[in-house]
Amino acid sequence: MKLLYCVCIGLFGMAIFSPHASADVFASRIAVTNPDGKPFDGNFKDGTAAMISYILNDTATSVSVKILDASNGATVATISATNQGHGAHSVTWDGSGSIGGKKYYVSITATQPRYSSTKYTNFAFIATSENGKNIYTRGVDAQRDPKSRGFGYVYAANSDALDNTRLRTGILRYNADVSYAGTVEGDPMLTSTLGIAHPGGVFDWGSLSPWYSTLDSKGSIYASGNGSGNIYRVDNDSAAPKIIVRKLTAPRGLATVGTGANFKLYIADDTVVVRANLGTSDTLSSKLDTVAVLGNYVRDVIVDDGGYLIVALRAGSAGGSGIAVERYNISGTLPVHRADAAWSVPFTTGNPIGLALKRGSDSNSASDDTLYVSVRGASASDTNSIGIHEISSIDGLFPVTVQVFKPWTIPGSVGGNISANADLTIDYAGNLILFENGNEEIFMISPPSSTPLRSTTTPGRDTVSVSVSLFVGRESLQPTDFVVNQNYPNPFNPSTTIGVSLPVAGRVRIGVYDMLGREVALLQDEELGAGYHSVVWDASNNLGARTASGIYLYRVVAQLHDGRSFSESRRMMLLK
Repeated sequence: MKLLYCVCIGLFGMAIFSPHASADVFASRIAVTNPDGKPFDGNFKDGTAAMISYILNDTATSVSVKILDASNGATVATISATNQGHGAHSVTWDGSGSIGGKKYYVSITATQPRYSSTKYTNFAFIATSENGKNIYTRGVDAQRDPKSRGFGYVYAANSDALDNTRLRTGILRYNADVSYAGTVEGDPMLTSTLGIAHPGGVFDWGSLSPWYSTLDSKGSIYASGNGSGNIYRVDNDSAAPKIIVRKLTAPRGLATVGTGANFKLYIADDTVVVRANLGTSDTLSSKLDTVAVLGNYVRDVIVDDGGYLIVALRAGSAGGSGIAVERYNISGTLPVHRADAAWSVPFTTGNPIGLALKRGSDSNSASDDTLYVSVRGASASDTNSIGIHEISSIDGLFPVTVQVFKPWTIPGSVGGNISANADLTIDYAGNLILFENGNEEIFMISPPSSTPLRSTTTPGRDTVSVSVSLFVGRESLQPTDFVVNQNYPNPFNPSTTIGVSLPVAGRVRIGVYDMLGREVALLQDEELGAGYHSVVWDASNNLGARTASGIYLYRVVAQLHDGRSFSESRRMMLLK
């Protein structure tokens, strides 16, 4: 898959942004293993370290990997890295700070400068047609819960036209940087969901399926069948789809609300919105509630943090041009009708398609929620409509609307109108992800930020047990001496980790030098707290260029706050 990463700031006009939109780079797919990728054996005395791997959705100027005690959350070691690009990365932990018989987990903070304080910025663009695997997605959602095993994945429902130029029918899975993460390497398809019209297909989706898709709190994937009238659920990434609701008229947009016995699924079904009170049931066993009767084609639905229903409407029962995005109070007598709308944002010519909600920190109020809608123009010249629109102040009577993203302004885009099936979602850090299957393009868009640096912390989901540490029998997590560890691995390619133990806080400078004493790279020059710290060298120099293979020195100079100073050098070998 071709990835074209760039900072492309178009003239989108002044954007109204929420104060909680503060980050766009984050780590996902965090795992702790042995260096060979096998499950971590918990032993640091056998000459091997632990490998901590993760995926970044965007570039990061700095990454801080912390190892924390699972019993009290105390940081026992810190590993630092700089200038890491999007995609897969790993660092090594030599066991510093660990105690045999204890459990630990990993937390990763990724940081980069903001792209803009006023504009939405496209930071990643993918032309799927260039690799012969065109998307035909009708719904997309991202797993934003760090406690979920699928955290960071982006899922899309794909309905293939069987013309051999598109990805096949089923559920697609991507990493947070929108690289392929399907069952088979080099493909995004989850093979357990592959439609029977394709070789090896295992499931009959019916006509015009799957359509819209969404996730619940457990990570299950829901997809609607516009032609079949069914709603499908995929319980995990290796499970086959199952039908959970049958005999609807023409289902499209879906929204999940609640957990356990209170779990509900909202369904846009032609001109009405219905609710399936599924609770913990495997399939719907009770009657559907009719929540809204709107007389117009309901394209997508969402429920905000205030419990209000938000719908994307198109004209007529078949979906003509224009109409509106509307919000309804559904806590009283049901069904509601269009006259009951708390507010209506009209689109005179453009068609509202997909909805995405950036939820604020208050889960019981929509006052800090921000709504986004993908809009198709009446024609390719309808430039005031085409793209993504932000709707803020949704909890009041007068929401504020602004067009924040225009796809055709991005270099490499086919341009023109977007598809009537273009959908969008929001990732863990608040970025917008637009799947546009008319021009076969995917866009990742960073919101503006009021802070110069954008930083996101991701807690690891799993704990790991250490059976044998480097310091068997040690009772204190606090180092008592200044120590510079031999880099690991050594020899190395393409990166290595240098560890330092500090008995008290101080300023630490770590530099890499060639055998003539010339500085090649400055890895760290900052205040560090007492404890165990590491820094990663990726074999690049201060200009960002790769260095030649050979022997290098690394020198650690520390000026501690208790007045002591230390300096120590060691050799390491880079192999190419």
